[in-house]
Amino acid sequence: MQYIAIKQEEKNGKPIFLVNAISLKNKNKTVVQKIPHPLGSDVLSFDNLEDAKTAITLAGFSYILPSGERGHAKPKPVKINPNSIDYETLTYNAIAEKVNSTNTNIAAAATLAISEFPREETFDVLFNKIGEDNDTVRKNAIAGICRYPGILQNRIIEALNSSNWVVRNSAITCIQTLAENDYSAIENFILPLTKVCDDDNTIVQANALSTIAKTYAKYKQNKKN
Repeated sequence: MQYIAIKQEEKNGKPIFLVNAISLKNKNKTVVQKIPHPLGSDVLSFDNLEDAKTAITLAGFSYILPSGERGHAKPKPVKINPNSIDYETLTYNAIAEKVNSTNTNIAAAATLAISEFPREETFDVLFNKIGEDNDTVRKNAIAGICRYPGILQNRIIEALNSSNWVVRNSAITCIQTLAENDYSAIENFILPLTKVCDDDNTIVQANALSTIAKTYAKYKQNKKN
């Protein structure tokens, strides 16, 4: 166990307790936090001995008191008010950290899970993932996009013009899925689909031909209803 010595000095006639610390800095090299550390070149100052002992313990070290006595303080329990927790942010961040996992099963699960949150960051992730090589990741991204057809209609149409044929093909599959799911404004995809019926990629072209037929059939059915 490593120890950090607590030094006692006086300031304005009152005792203060000093602890060696390291500084954590942000990208702008501004100090955002100091943490007790036996090799630290900075100093943390405390008004009482108990706070100094607790800070050292929370940092994972033991302490040496000004008297020379060694010990290990028990950190004070932290009370959490459930009403103050931002569960949405906690959940979103936990999922977002995994969307680019090297494990494709995890990445696929995170891609589908993140679609629970209709926000721009989510939509950026989903449209990025429809160009993935992994089939499950793509399918989950398509499923996520199809949850919000009204919001994402224009982005689906834009994806038909992507330089990546996988993205174009996935966008067509999105439209096919929406036709099968009775999207009320399905006719908005007919004209964009006619343009990819001449796609240079034969896979994209075949998918477009099949999808435009389903899209038109759904449009006719919607008109009757």
